[in-house]
Amino acid sequence: MTPRQKPRRDILKHARLSLTPMIDVVFLLLVFFMVGMKFREIDRRVEAQLPKENGHEHTESIPRDLWIIIRNQGTATRPEPQVAIDGVVLRGWEAVRARLAHFAATPGGRTDPVIVAPDDEALHAWVMRVLDYLNQLRFKDIRFKQ
Repeated sequence: MTPRQKPRRDILKHARLSLTPMIDVVFLLLVFFMVGMKFREIDRRVEAQLPKENGHEHTESIPRDLWIIIRNQGTATRPEPQVAIDGVVLRGWEAVRARLAHFAATPGGRTDPVIVAPDDEALHAWVMRVLDYLNQLRFKDIRFKQ
């Protein structure tokens, strides 16, 4: 036996592989990918054929999301709001209030989820104005897009 082999065997004899750091890294990666993943709203919905009641579709008990998108279509020095409710772009705050009043008048309209989705450049005052309209019309389930 050479003098070089003996220390090497001693090192291998006492060396142990610690799996703790590797397990920590695996869990951190798992958490990172779970938190970082964004699910599209369309993927969350399940398409289904609903039964008809007396020849008419029975839809009043199905909650329907009402999307309100608030954008800035102007410039940084001259901001101009653009509000779209369920994909319909509206001009002026009276049109926004009238459209929300229309949805509030439909059966179950006040209890259906309302999702407010302002973009990064939308002014806080615009969002607050839409929230005031929703409060005045007594909508119950108001959410923000995450």
